[in-house]
Amino acid sequence: MENKYCLRRAQEADYADLIDFGNYVFGIDFRALLPKLYRNHPELAADHVMVTEPGERGERIRSMVGCFKIPLKVGDESLLVRGIGTVSVHPYDRGKGYMKMAMHKAIDDAREEGADYMVLSGRKQRYQHYGFDKCATHYEFDLSASVYEQLRRYGVEGICSPVSEDGYTVLNVKDSEKYVADCQALYERQPVFAVRQNFLEIAQSWRSEVRVLLRDGNFAGYMTIGNAYGNYTVNEMVLNEELSGEDGMGFLPGVVALLGAAVAQGAGSVEVVLMPFQTALIRCMTLIAEHCRICGGYGINVMNYAKVVKAYLQVKADRQPVMDGEYVFEVIGREKVRVRVLNGKVTVEEVGKEVPADISLPHLQMMNFLFAPTGQMGLCGRQPALEKNWFPIPVCFSEQDNV
Repeated sequence: MENKYCLRRAQEADYADLIDFGNYVFGIDFRALLPKLYRNHPELAADHVMVTEPGERGERIRSMVGCFKIPLKVGDESLLVRGIGTVSVHPYDRGKGYMKMAMHKAIDDAREEGADYMVLSGRKQRYQHYGFDKCATHYEFDLSASVYEQLRRYGVEGICSPVSEDGYTVLNVKDSEKYVADCQALYERQPVFAVRQNFLEIAQSWRSEVRVLLRDGNFAGYMTIGNAYGNYTVNEMVLNEELSGEDGMGFLPGVVALLGAAVAQGAGSVEVVLMPFQTALIRCMTLIAEHCRICGGYGINVMNYAKVVKAYLQVKADRQPVMDGEYVFEVIGREKVRVRVLNGKVTVEEVGKEVPADISLPHLQMMNFLFAPTGQMGLCGRQPALEKNWFPIPVCFSEQDNV
């Protein structure tokens, strides 16, 4: 029997129903988890694609996909990102193809809108079908309560004596909202950041709280800390670069103070997530963390290779030596792009079929080759030395901005 369904964008009148549907399918409270989307934001209803069926009391939602705008600043470039989230289908309607229809419409709409890339969190094999793969990059560091005590008592062997927190204070931003503007200004001094309409609401996503770091009474940084899924995670730790010192270890007293605040909150261990451009803080964390992981993070689907490569490769070139050269890559069936680097300046242009490519790969493989932390393993094009220097290009943004 043919299914009677309607594939459409949600409207403000659907807002309460789509929240109820997401809560039912996932068994969680989306208003508490993502207030930036699902608490008093009926204007974001239109960012959902729904499949509905007729019922005795009107339309019933059977499947839903959220596709939310994330405007990014990457160096001097502005990128339009669309984040996929709340991908859901009613358990009684699995196998009807409703989720696939909603996903394809969300992707087609984003492409038509001119999105530069899309992002989602989800199983790799499930979403490769839609053009996504886990090629974004971030660093994860595991710090325990015992690390905190060891640093205070002994310091770091051969590097520094016991670490004192004297002069450092950690506050909950709820008690000190006057520091919200300082947090936002520091966040926006980073080379990659999202344009946040409401900084605090987004920083508190994923059941996070914002902790402000003061040094001698002056604002020195902040972190977001949450335990949405049972583990304490710091998705943003942003410190004043002036504190880093020549080797990044100037950050250590502030890091210890923030770690102490997490321990006082009840954390036996904390996972700290850093972006690839936070090189000084990464060095500091590398010397004190029990474990470090360079992760493929969330899934991305690049729609405008030229713009994404130019933006993120320039951020990389601004922070480490990137050799001069020229490279042409071809995404089979899509686009061919020439990339040039001269004296640290990146330029890109699309080129015609007559221009020979240094490497030609289909979409998923090309994203891995250009962006994934392991993309260079076992694969090279015609310029292996240049490839090892330029790639991977670390695509990244804060998990607090994810959906």
